[in-house]
Amino acid sequence: MNGYKLIVGSKNYSSWSLRGWLSMRQSGATFEEIFIPFHTEERGELIRKHSPSGLVPVLLDGDLLINDSLAIAEYLAEQHPTAGLWPDDPTARAVARAAAPGTSLIPSAACRPT
Repeated sequence: MNGYKLIVGSKNYSSWSLRGWLSMRQSGATFEEIFIPFHTEERGELIRKHSPSGLVPVLLDGDLLINDSLAIAEYLAEQHPTAGLWPDDPTARAVARAAAPGTSLIPSAACRPT
């Protein structure tokens, strides 16, 4: 078993926490989920115990700390290449990566200006 720990807030209210959690689940890796409730006065203190930036999600892998949902997905894709976190086709992968941060990318040739 690896030493992954994923620190998240509410997956109902934090799309970033949800993305980190979904990446972990899709990777197939075993991990410990540490949930920090957002609606508590201790929230900041609880998060900072794991994340110096005070942000979630945070992936801990030994001494490595990653606190960005897209960076977590990229790291897990490299650590678990057979999980298929990104498409194999380079063009499809580029489109997926461009769309991942929530941009309004429309990859259709019909939408390009003429």
